Amino acid sequence: MPIHEIIETKGVPVKIFTDQIEPQARQQLIDLAESGLVVGHVAAMPDVHYGTGATVGSVFASEHYICPNAVGVDIGCGMAAVPIPSLSADEISWVVKENIHKEIKERVPTGMSAHSKPRAASVFDNLNRSKWLSKQISNKTACQIGTLGGGNHFIELVKDSSDLVWIFLHSGSRNIGKVTAEYYNQLAKSYMKKLSIEAKNADLNFLDLNTEEGQSYLLDMEWCQHFAFDNRQDMLRQVARIIEEKTGFVADYTRAVNIHHNYCTCEECEIEDGNGIRIKKKLWVTRKGATSAKLGQYGLIPGSMGTGSFLVKGLGNSESWQSSSHGAGRTKSRTKAKVEIPQKEFVESMIGIVCETDEELRDEAPQAYKDINSVMEWQKDLVEIVTKFQPLINVKGFDSAIPSWKQPKISVLFENQDAFQITISSVMVSKSENSGKKNYNEFISYSEWKQRGGGFRKGNTIQTWVQIEEDPERKYLLISSVVSSDSEKAILKIEEIQKKEKI
Repeated sequence: MPIHEIIETKGVPVKIFTDQIEPQARQQLIDLAESGLVVGHVAAMPDVHYGTGATVGSVFASEHYICPNAVGVDIGCGMAAVPIPSLSADEISWVVKENIHKEIKERVPTGMSAHSKPRAASVFDNLNRSKWLSKQISNKTACQIGTLGGGNHFIELVKDSSDLVWIFLHSGSRNIGKVTAEYYNQLAKSYMKKLSIEAKNADLNFLDLNTEEGQSYLLDMEWCQHFAFDNRQDMLRQVARIIEEKTGFVADYTRAVNIHHNYCTCEECEIEDGNGIRIKKKLWVTRKGATSAKLGQYGLIPGSMGTGSFLVKGLGNSESWQSSSHGAGRTKSRTKAKVEIPQKEFVESMIGIVCETDEELRDEAPQAYKDINSVMEWQKDLVEIVTKFQPLINVKGFDSAIPSWKQPKISVLFENQDAFQITISSVMVSKSENSGKKNYNEFISYSEWKQRGGGFRKGNTIQTWVQIEEDPERKYLLISSVVSSDSEKAILKIEEIQKKEKI
């Protein structure tokens, strides 16, 4: 469909590719158009909805400025997919799908979890970054390669219109992207305050690309995009190994698609000059929750966890800055979704898909999102559909919302003591007195050690002070990974002794 509406503002026009837009998002788009950042126009994709600073589903071009919050907190967030040739969805039984779901949950850390050991990735060889960012990169950063995160991130096994199975997933740059976005947003605030520039809203802060800070942000943003790409690639390979183990079929990486939808890049754009003549010009295009849709370019557009997704090809429409939606787009905030969507409706909407339907996932229910088929109808002028995906298995990235203090206490056992030639005698735990108003630490017998089970998810890294029989006058700080955990016990594997201190 063509543009539904054009809003004339005190700045540049806003071109909207949908008839569904909430008042808050509309005002955000006007703020962006009047911010002085934008040249040409602002484009609002069919999945447009309210976001931090700039609207999710907004695309614009700038010549001199960049806005960290318009790129988004999850820099480089995006989609990846790879087909499993010759594997038909009909060949995978329900039991096998359940086993695949279980293995993904076991091997790919979700929510706040990470791998117990740093993982190799080409991004760590990329030294084209600021000194500030180099100081933020740690073992934790490397442990988050190949991890899903939370929110609306997911891993799916899907079938296309020919019944061929694909791996399909959504994730981004994890903590390093968030830290980077927040740091540069603060620098942008300081820059604007120094020049007495008033932001159109509290989070719409920008940097001049000709400043040292602006150039540093470009470097670090691109590094985070590289990290997000490698993160998705690692997960594709982890899941592909599981599929091969369970079915014998292997992924075809020559047909893989791996794209961002939160980023900024320099592109050749077509705009009007002051005389109404269309010219081509290099500009910085920012996509916040939008997919690049250059002519012939492959893109991935997810729906919700129960409604299906699309592989598309771009049509190169200059009115949308050669972009399309990045998904279906929310119709309900997370809070509203949990209040307004009955749990029974959520569960019923997921029948036939191997997935989790915990109450704490209800904010991701299909009913919280726009109809993906309607969204695709609104962007017929932006992309052509190659195939539609239907979900077979869905794994959402989430941590249990049950507070740790409500979790039952379980026994905790250490593996690998022999490898470090230690025999653990006692473990340091936190205690409280005076009705919990005063906390202190004490050592208790290792054989009596029990902890709340909330933090002992497989893959989590645990730090523990212990005493050992071989050296009773000192305490040892152990770094361990969670090997397994159930309702009765957690097993930790000792990875290293980080330090020793006299008691």
